[in-house]
Amino acid sequence: MFLVIALLAVLVLAILLGTLYISTSLVLKIFSTVFKSLFDTPIATSASTPIAVKRSLREARHYANLIKRTVQQHPSGPMQDRLTLIVKPVDEWLANLARLELALKKLYGQRNLTREIRQFQFEIEKLHRQLLNATAEDITSIKALLTSKRKHQKALQELQSFQTQAELRIQKIATDLGATHAEMLLVTARGNFKDNRLQRLDENLQDQVTSLKDMVSVMDEMGYGRATS
Repeated sequence: MFLVIALLAVLVLAILLGTLYISTSLVLKIFSTVFKSLFDTPIATSASTPIAVKRSLREARHYANLIKRTVQQHPSGPMQDRLTLIVKPVDEWLANLARLELALKKLYGQRNLTREIRQFQFEIEKLHRQLLNATAEDITSIKALLTSKRKHQKALQELQSFQTQAELRIQKIATDLGATHAEMLLVTARGNFKDNRLQRLDENLQDQVTSLKDMVSVMDEMGYGRATS
C-alpha cells in the first residue's frame, strides 16, 4: 500500500514538473518572439493625429465661426457691409480646413513616420554589420541595398519634415485667427468703418485663405488630399 502511494506521489510530481517545464518554455518562447519583433524586425504601424494638431484645428474652426457671427450680429449699415465683404472668404477657408483635416487624418492613419525612420536606421546598421563579414561577391549587393535603404529613409525624413511644418503652420493659423477676431471686435466697438484696421483685417484673412489653400494643394499632390475612390 505504501509503495502504491509512493508511486502515485512520484507520478503526480513528475506531471507537475512537466507542466511547469512546458509553461516555462512557452513563456520563454513568447518572450523571445516579442523581443525579436521589437528589436530585430520592427513593424511600422499607423499613428493618430497629435492632440496639439486636433486642438489647433478645433480652435481655428471656432475662431472662423466667431468672426462670421460677429459680422452677422453687427447692426445693419456701412460697417456691416464692409465687414461682410471682408469675411466673404471665410466660407472657402472653412471648406479648405475640412479638406486639410481629412488629409492629415489620412496621412497619420497610413504612416507612423517616426517608427518607419527608426526601422530603416535599424536595417541600415544591420547591413553595415553584415559588410564586416561579407564575401567579395556579397559586398556589391549589400552596398546597393544600403544605398536604396538610405534613399528611402531620406524620403521619409523629408515627409516627416513637411508633416512637422504643417503642424506648426496649423497652430499659427489658429493663433492668427484668434488675433483677427480680437481685432474685429475692437473695430466694431469703435464703429469707424474707415479705420485702417479694417484694411489689415482684410489682408490678414486673405493671407489665411491663401496659406491654407497652399497646404491643401501640397497634400493633394502627395495623394493625401484627394478623395479615396
